[in-house]
Amino acid sequence: MCYFVEHNIQRKELEKRFNVKFTEDVRYSPSFFQSAFTKPFMPVITADQKGIAQLYQWGLIPHWSPDYIDAEKIRSSRFNARAETVWGKPVFRKAMQSGRCLITAHGFFEYHTESNQKTPYYIRLKTEEIFAFAGICDHWMNSATGEIFNTFSILTTAANPLMEEIHNTKKRMPVILHKEKELEWIDPVSPKSILMELLKPFPQDLMAAHVVSRKISERNTDGSNPKLIEKVENTIDLRLF
Repeated sequence: MCYFVEHNIQRKELEKRFNVKFTEDVRYSPSFFQSAFTKPFMPVITADQKGIAQLYQWGLIPHWSPDYIDAEKIRSSRFNARAETVWGKPVFRKAMQSGRCLITAHGFFEYHTESNQKTPYYIRLKTEEIFAFAGICDHWMNSATGEIFNTFSILTTAANPLMEEIHNTKKRMPVILHKEKELEWIDPVSPKSILMELLKPFPQDLMAAHVVSRKISERNTDGSNPKLIEKVENTIDLRLF
């Protein structure tokens, strides 16, 4: 699965990488650690606004949610969507058809489990470039207040060999899009057959990973701390490192 990401990306970097404009918004702050469970706002690029990066909140709320209590209950279990079943889920169906989006990131975190001990890993591209997860988004209005919620989920797929070694319990990974395929993902006329090809595991030889501090597991982790993504001594001998 994917619940923790690194998004230490400055506005100008984001604009240059994705060829977009990112308007000023006080809700955005570059961070070395973002947890889905805090429902952070993150820069997202959608098909209908390809030239703009907008802030959407992590945890998809479907447009048909009847009220705020129901919406919050749904979103708390919708931080991710499984690529293999996303087309058939009512909560995701409209988003897959017309709400595909790019979730910008610089890295993510996952845990390796051994003898009931969890060791956190930081995973990125070998090039250290900014990249995009395949995402889906939806819009929901709270009828009681008129407030509009723009929210998203990150798609996940089967783990590649690298991620199987790290995320050795669930053996899943987020869908990372190849740079040249990003616009294909959000193109509203892309056929389902093409989209399914984009949801395959990202090649392990293009990725790098290392053990990081368990501080990321602490409550109220300070996302401004660059030490959160620094390599620490690896006490677990994984075959791929």
